[in-house]
Amino acid sequence: MVDPASASQPAVTARPLRVAIVGLGVAGGVIGSGLAGRDDIELIAVEKVGLDDHANAGNGLNIGPNALVALRAALPSMADALADVRLPWTRWQASMSGGKPLYEVPLAEVAEAPGIRIRWSELYKAVREPLLDIARFETTIEDIAIDSSVDPAVGGPVSLTLVDIPSGAREDVTGIDLLIAVDGRYSAVRQALYGTPPARYLGVANFRTLLQDPEHKSGVDDMAQWFNGPNRLLAYRLHDDTIYLSGNFPTDENGEFPDDQKNRAWIREACTPPDGSVEPACAWLIDAVVNGEPSLHWSRQQEIEMQLRDDSGHVLFLGDSGHAMAPTLGQGATTALEDASILLLALARARKAGGLTPEAIPAFTEALAAERGPRLEFIRRFSWQESDTLRVGADPASWQSAKHSPEFREKLRRLYTEMLTE
Repeated sequence: MVDPASASQPAVTARPLRVAIVGLGVAGGVIGSGLAGRDDIELIAVEKVGLDDHANAGNGLNIGPNALVALRAALPSMADALADVRLPWTRWQASMSGGKPLYEVPLAEVAEAPGIRIRWSELYKAVREPLLDIARFETTIEDIAIDSSVDPAVGGPVSLTLVDIPSGAREDVTGIDLLIAVDGRYSAVRQALYGTPPARYLGVANFRTLLQDPEHKSGVDDMAQWFNGPNRLLAYRLHDDTIYLSGNFPTDENGEFPDDQKNRAWIREACTPPDGSVEPACAWLIDAVVNGEPSLHWSRQQEIEMQLRDDSGHVLFLGDSGHAMAPTLGQGATTALEDASILLLALARARKAGGLTPEAIPAFTEALAAERGPRLEFIRRFSWQESDTLRVGADPASWQSAKHSPEFREKLRRLYTEMLTE
């Protein structure tokens, strides 16, 4: 099957468009894979970590239907490649840790297709596979400059100084028409151009881990959540019979979480109702954390101000680099995949129309930011609002009916279906 975003068509530029991608995670891998091998693109793709550094990444991801529909439109072969390393995600389900049901939303009621459950490492492997012969791993940025002598409306190429980490060798790469920064929440590109964006903390701390369950004793399969007040455990099975588990607990407004509350006994107490009665699957998860002592990776939930392009129009910030958001709706990696797919589709349209030229890049990035901005702002706001269940004082009984409301279902429908404009 031919991918629409990389289909062979006559070049429309006098010279190849010089494109640099910084960061080969989810979004960077998809973008690079869609642009690799095209005769009208000179591609530079760099990643600061080694190729195998994420081989055992201790995380699972639930990828929403919106990303998968967009990815299939842009790169159907990559969408197919994910099929062997994922399980379907078909529902939102929540209950009290004692077993009382709170709500269930079948994704079939609000989306055109299911989502997927996948290991982070497997997703990285799939999106990077087409780039292995051309990507520069263990390479970082020492300097970045934008040619201010050129009117941004008609040009202004970007220059990078790259450093090969193992050897220390430096290389100046000039004349970059489009720099795509997809190097995460702490983007080196965004920091170099605009400083570190301030974080807005949700007031929630979380841990994540992977648990072994080869004999399926946990009773955990599709995504489920268990609440004890605002304290939440979220878990689902992955294709290799590991269980991805995330624990969420309210903190102060800066997201600070005392070290003495990160111990296993405190976690058990926080997730157990006063009467001590815990639903079997939730009890299995608590016991696995407390008695099995898996490695727990702690973080503070946060978002940053959205910025999708630079002032010259020659730099795009996508994924967490441009709009890191509260993870409550599982839209971090999902919107990164959506960003990448929409960019590839937009580039394919511009190429077909004969407008993929160096001089047209500022207008192209302006149009893309105008298209993506309102949708991303909706997702960011929705994710933040839905985090009210995790904050200090949250009472699940008080918001149970809201999750069954037509308004909530309509927001989920928008989230999962309104990513493609054409």
